[in-house]
Amino acid sequence: MFTKEEYHPKWTLISRLIRFKRAHNKCEWCWAPNGKCIYRIGKGSPDWALMPEGHEADTLDLDGIKFTTIVLTVAHLDHDKSNNKFDNLAALCQRCHLGHDIDEHIMNRKYGRDWKENQFSFAFKD
Repeated sequence: MFTKEEYHPKWTLISRLIRFKRAHNKCEWCWAPNGKCIYRIGKGSPDWALMPEGHEADTLDLDGIKFTTIVLTVAHLDHDKSNNKFDNLAALCQRCHLGHDIDEHIMNRKYGRDWKENQFSFAFKD
């Protein structure tokens, strides 16, 4: 769960440097372009294609193909929000970021959002 206090005071600047300067406004894993409407076509790299000209939408179903607008975020590769070294950060699209954090999402879903903070208290309860 996102809380502003968990991040570096200059997180906005750090995030912008990673997304725009280093990653050139593209996902660093699948190269999907930030702010563009795409659809996924397979499991290769890149596995997406741009929405055809003349169409605009955040999410659109066109002839059975679902399009979505890419929003880049910055992931902590070691899952430690205090480790803001540039080699520990990656600009990722929604799909790549979710894939990277999937184990954490599964634990949150299984045990609730407080599990990580209170995992030792759960272990030592009578």
